[in-house]
Amino acid sequence: MKVLDHGFIELVDCTGHAGQRVVDAARCSFGSESDEGEKDRKLIAYLLGNGHTSPFRHAFFTFHIKAPLFVFRQWWKYQVGSTWREYELEDGTPVSLEEQLADRTQVVASDIQIDTDQGCSWNELSGRYKVMEPEFYMPEKARRNTGKQSSTDVEDAILTDDMSRWMEHAMYAATNAYRAMLDAGIAKELARLVLPPTIYSEAYWTVSLQAILHFLDQRLKPEAQYEIRQYAQAVLELIRPQLTAMGISK
Repeated sequence: MKVLDHGFIELVDCTGHAGQRVVDAARCSFGSESDEGEKDRKLIAYLLGNGHTSPFRHAFFTFHIKAPLFVFRQWWKYQVGSTWREYELEDGTPVSLEEQLADRTQVVASDIQIDTDQGCSWNELSGRYKVMEPEFYMPEKARRNTGKQSSTDVEDAILTDDMSRWMEHAMYAATNAYRAMLDAGIAKELARLVLPPTIYSEAYWTVSLQAILHFLDQRLKPEAQYEIRQYAQAVLELIRPQLTAMGISK
């Protein structure tokens, strides 16, 4: 699906019927299974309405995205993690928290906290290994700030022309400097430092349904930056069939 002037997003893979994964995970708490009907849709509505989002972590989607670097910088914030603790005795014997609390005579030697990202994974094209293509995003219209975060289009063709000229000049200069450094034998990992955040990059994003819903809630809002809103809208369109089957409207 095309996004912006040179970008795109495609749905590469998903874990089958996402709604089935959600209700199976939820009903596991009660030792029951999905009935694949209206009861499942009511359960999903109840879970969402009451903030019980952990079952939505069991349905995953993988997207291939091409976007300007500044869009990825906003997008990378949506990294969902899990944290748990492990306990060991002085001799290295693992011990559960329940065992530790039940027998306070035990001496716990280690309290190991592990933080992992089991809900979201990014793999981006690396400018250390590949020469970056000089492909840059160019906004169609200039904007003015209407607050700390929000902005609005300016119906001023002269200002838009000025902005485009300044941006083109900066991109041209950065591209020339980048290529000159590469030609001089400077490592790609250093030469890329002059490239502006308007340059396009690519990444794979594997993410749980819970994280997607959070991303959509945040980045479909009118005050979200226009460019990332276009990608959020594209994500929504790609997963809409799954959401519709679950009775989720967005």
